[in-house]
Amino acid sequence: MSSLPPPDGDMVDDDCPDCRRSGDLIKVAPAPVPSTPHQGREVVRTTALGTWIETIRDTFVALDIAPIEPENFTGAVQTRHFAHLMAADVTATSQIFRRTARLANRHPLELMQIGMVVAGEGQLIQDGRTCTLGPGDFALYETSRPFTWSLHPEWHLRVFTWPRASLSLTETQLQDLTARTVRSTSPVGQLLSPMLSTLLVADGEVSSAGAIGLASGLADLAITAAQEEGRSKDPDPGLRDLYASMVQHIERHLDDPDLSPSGIAQAFFVSTRTVHRVFARFGATAAATIREHRLEACRRAMMAPRNRSRSLTDIAFQFGFVDLSVFSRAFTTTYGISPSRYREQHR
Repeated sequence: MSSLPPPDGDMVDDDCPDCRRSGDLIKVAPAPVPSTPHQGREVVRTTALGTWIETIRDTFVALDIAPIEPENFTGAVQTRHFAHLMAADVTATSQIFRRTARLANRHPLELMQIGMVVAGEGQLIQDGRTCTLGPGDFALYETSRPFTWSLHPEWHLRVFTWPRASLSLTETQLQDLTARTVRSTSPVGQLLSPMLSTLLVADGEVSSAGAIGLASGLADLAITAAQEEGRSKDPDPGLRDLYASMVQHIERHLDDPDLSPSGIAQAFFVSTRTVHRVFARFGATAAATIREHRLEACRRAMMAPRNRSRSLTDIAFQFGFVDLSVFSRAFTTTYGISPSRYREQHR
């Protein structure tokens, strides 16, 4: 298998005075940009798997990485920043990236990302959905929850990253948008895909104010594209609205220990069977959704400085867990670590 060039043909010259070499790692220093340092570019190319894992972790988030042919592995990353948006070109040989619950817990970082395939084929799994992407297609995903990327053969992926805090969507709204393929041929895809494609290779620089506007505008467009894709796949918009209302009901009543599918049915004047049918339509169950939202609310409360003196029992009870042992088992199963240890690590 042939090795891949760095993204966009940025070949590394052995005599280049701006290049730094360390073992199997070749790193091109970002070109100086006095007026807009936030847009500096950096290229990393390596054939060493350990270096690659570190590079991906330092550039994005901690991931389990499994090359299909480790002996023929090669990979390259190029990054460029536009205010709070980071754009990255990633090229490599066939491999699988996994963000497990354990890694999300041990190395927490809340980001929204878009992966757009330039060459090869990609498969993204998150939130119970699986989508397949070809050249020009893209999909949205979050780093706070598990996801899996499978990319092959020799592939080229552009990744666009925003801090989760910079978005106005609720967690439930964003979860509904992940792992949905936005085709390059779709109405919004025809507009956005070319814009994303040229972001890393465009010449010239953007002012600080312009970079902020660009970063925010692209995030809004990406969210709109995912929302349009979700609507086009849903034959019953009324059912989607009912599902969203039921999830919001769950979020508002996490403190109720009696919150259950039957309680949701009573609140919406439908049968319990209808509640199960609505959640099943969106790849979920009512009971699991209640548990996931309770656990996430507890996790966030445990990390909040204002709750430093509160006991785990008190926090668990606030969000509907009346038995600490049940909460502890559920938390450990979901996040791969006990709540007490998690809290200790994040103090």
